[in-house]
Amino acid sequence: MNYEHVKTGLLIGLVGLSIVLTWQLWTFQPDINFLGESEESERTPLNNQEVKMSDVIKPEQLITHIDGQTSMIPKSTEEFEAFYEMLLEVDLIEGDMLATGPFPKQNVSAGIEVVFPAAIPTDILLAMFEVDRDVFNLPSSEVDRLYLYRDSSENDIAMQLLFAEDSRVIEVETTLSVDQFEEMLQGEKIPVTAVHSGTNSSQLHQHVYVPTEPIEARQMTYTTSPIDVNYFINELFNEPNSVRANYADLVESYTDGNRIIQLRNDGEFMDYNNPLFSENQDRSSRHIVQNSYDFINGHGGWSDPYTLSSWSAADVREEAEYLLHVDGVPVISYEGQSIMRLKVSRIGTQIVSYERPLFDLDNQPVNAIQRVELPSGEAVLERLEEQEFFDETKLEKVMVGYEMNKQNVSLVTLEPYWYVLYDNQWQKVKFDQEANGEEIQ
Repeated sequence: MNYEHVKTGLLIGLVGLSIVLTWQLWTFQPDINFLGESEESERTPLNNQEVKMSDVIKPEQLITHIDGQTSMIPKSTEEFEAFYEMLLEVDLIEGDMLATGPFPKQNVSAGIEVVFPAAIPTDILLAMFEVDRDVFNLPSSEVDRLYLYRDSSENDIAMQLLFAEDSRVIEVETTLSVDQFEEMLQGEKIPVTAVHSGTNSSQLHQHVYVPTEPIEARQMTYTTSPIDVNYFINELFNEPNSVRANYADLVESYTDGNRIIQLRNDGEFMDYNNPLFSENQDRSSRHIVQNSYDFINGHGGWSDPYTLSSWSAADVREEAEYLLHVDGVPVISYEGQSIMRLKVSRIGTQIVSYERPLFDLDNQPVNAIQRVELPSGEAVLERLEEQEFFDETKLEKVMVGYEMNKQNVSLVTLEPYWYVLYDNQWQKVKFDQEANGEEIQ
């Protein structure tokens, strides 16, 4: 009789244990803070530092115009950075708000043209100059280029602001001294030629400038450090503890049932998506450049020197891209793909996607820097003109950029090439006749 009681007790205990284990299995939720714990010591968090707007919006070219000669101040020189820092310290004084051009201004003794990689919203530009928007009357659109010049009949330095979309030029006075201006014209310069002009008016020119002589560039190898995806889980999800890890079809992802982070290229890059559920898709009053900067700044996402490359607005979707720069040279491709960037997309007022690398470069190259001589910019144009369907009107930029190639899990090489932005697409220009590169069409 006691034996039957023991069996009954054991059976009841086993049933109870089964219920408990089943409940724990159903309610189990992995702690993302311990995912990949064995690699934690090898992964580095972001520094979580905010940067100034002027650190991520920088000129792409500084072009000097002196006595009919056109030259470029190399981005690798101290003069380039010093000029931009000095420019942002200048006070602007309202001048001729009804100027009609031409741009750049003609018949002046000397000038410096500031070419930005993308049009800069007026409010952002004024904020960078620390000018009160309420007391400075400028169009509420975007500034494409600046032109500082010294009129031979004056001892002051004035500046033109080109608003290409509005076919408008505004001229303002500055507090930049003649001595400071003349000093910037004395440094190292590279002769350039103007390829063509994108114009909204016969007098408002946005020339594409290319060097007339071969260019010396640098090839470097860097070690990289992975960035822990858990950092972004904690920053981009409202309730990180509700996030679950999924592994399906060799794709690693993390989701809270709404937002999702997917890893690609063996965890080297991430795509964050935040689906839009609201029917209200009215465009935000804040510019996508400002919004994307605030978004990345808000989670300290500037892991390396990224600067604004482009922005676009199509219907209700707006995007902004920031390219990694090394010694002032943009990293345009990674293993042949245009993915080495921070890309933020917005619909209405909501950030809906965010793409970025999950690694950063260490401070110094690990090997001796190799000098590489590239053909002149004029040779690039000749190479392009060999293409059967080449259309010069679709050529937007010609510049030296880096292709990043992976050597192993923590080693990359930066190789310089000529790149062109053609019909809104970056393409590498190859001079090897046997190369199987994609031709421009």
